[in-house]
Amino acid sequence: MLGVCTALELVRRGESVSLIEGSSELMQGASRWNEGKIHLGYLYAADTELGTAERLIPGALAFSRLVERHIGRALDEFCTIDDNFMLHRRSVVDLESFTAYAGRVAQLASGMAARSGETYLSDLSPGVVRRLSPSELAQVSCSDEVVAGFRVNEVSVSTVPIADLLVEAVRAEPRIDVHVDTWVESVRRLDGDRMEIRARSASGDELGPFDFVVNALWEGRPAVDATLGIVPDAPWSHRFRAAVFGRGDASQLPSAVLVTGPFGDVKRYRDGRVYLSWYPVGLLAEGHEIEPPRECAILSPERNARIQSEVLAALTGYFPAVAGVATNPSLEVHGGWVYAIGQGSLADRASTLHRRDRFVMSVDRGYISVDTAKYSIAPWLAERTARLIVGR
Repeated sequence: MLGVCTALELVRRGESVSLIEGSSELMQGASRWNEGKIHLGYLYAADTELGTAERLIPGALAFSRLVERHIGRALDEFCTIDDNFMLHRRSVVDLESFTAYAGRVAQLASGMAARSGETYLSDLSPGVVRRLSPSELAQVSCSDEVVAGFRVNEVSVSTVPIADLLVEAVRAEPRIDVHVDTWVESVRRLDGDRMEIRARSASGDELGPFDFVVNALWEGRPAVDATLGIVPDAPWSHRFRAAVFGRGDASQLPSAVLVTGPFGDVKRYRDGRVYLSWYPVGLLAEGHEIEPPRECAILSPERNARIQSEVLAALTGYFPAVAGVATNPSLEVHGGWVYAIGQGSLADRASTLHRRDRFVMSVDRGYISVDTAKYSIAPWLAERTARLIVGR
C-alpha cells in the first residue's frame, strides 16, 4: 500500500518511478489481506495518553481523499456499516476506562477534523459514539463474555477491491516501471550519493542508479535497512496474521470488533465482502530478528482448512450470525506480514503493542525508509514521502 501510493504520488508530481515487488503481482500481502480499519484510535484503549490516536487520526482523515484521487472513484461502496466495539470480559481495560477513553477519542477526532478540513468516511460528531442499550447489545452478540457494546464512528474498508483498483492505477501509468518477481536484498551507495539496488530476479541482479530509494516494505524492511547500517531504535515484532475472506449474502452479519486484547473481528462491507478473524488462531508466526520467520507462515491447504474452521467456530460463540456464512464456498484464508515497534502479548496491558505511535521515517541522504505502521495511514505517509522528495 505504501509503495504503490508513493509511486502514484510521485508521478503526479512529474517524476518517473521504478516500483520493485518481490511477488508476481503488486499488493499481494498484508496490504490486500487485512480488515481495512481506518483507525481513529478506539482499538488502543490501553494507551490512556491518546498518543496512538493522535498519530493515527491524521492518516485516517486523509485516507479517502488520497485513495479516491488515485483510483478515481468514491470509497463509500467499500465501507462497513454500523461498526460496533464490543468490550470483552477479559479486556485489558475495564468498562469505566473504555467508556471514558472512547469519549476522549471521539472528541479528539472531531477536533482534529475541524482543524484540518479533511473529511472522514463517517460522521465524526462526538455524539454519534454511544453505548449500546441491552436490547441493541443482544442483537449483536449473545455471549456472556461481552460486557458492553459501543456504536462508534470508525469504519473499515474492503481491502481486496481497493488493492485491485490501486494496481490498475499503477499499471495505467507509463511513468511507473514495475519490476515484479524481484526480491530486494540490499542497497549500496555509488559515487555522488546515487544508489544501486541488488535484487534476485530473472532479469538481473542490479537496478539503478537512483537518486532516491524509498524502502516501503512491510515484510523485511529492517533487513534492507541494515545493509546501509540502519537498525530500529526500539524492540520490534514481525507478525504473520491470517484471516478468512469471502463474499456473498451476509446481510445478517454485524460489523464488530472485540476489544481490547487478543480477540477477533467480523466485518461486513457494502460491496458484499466479509472478513472474519480470531487472533489466537490467525497469528501464525511472530519473530523479533532482523528477518521475519517466514518458514513458520506457510499457508498449506490443510492449515487453511483448520484456520477457517477454528475462526468460524470461535466467532460463532460471540456472533451467531457467523454460522450462516460457514458453508459459503467463497470463503478463503489469506494473510500477510506486519511489522511493528513493540513486543509482548495483547493479553498483557503492559505490552508495547498496545501503543502504535512510534512509527518513524528514517532519512539518510537519498535513502528513505518508512514504517507503514498501519494500513490506514499508508496513503498519508506516501504523500509526505513524495513531498519530502519533490518539495511540494
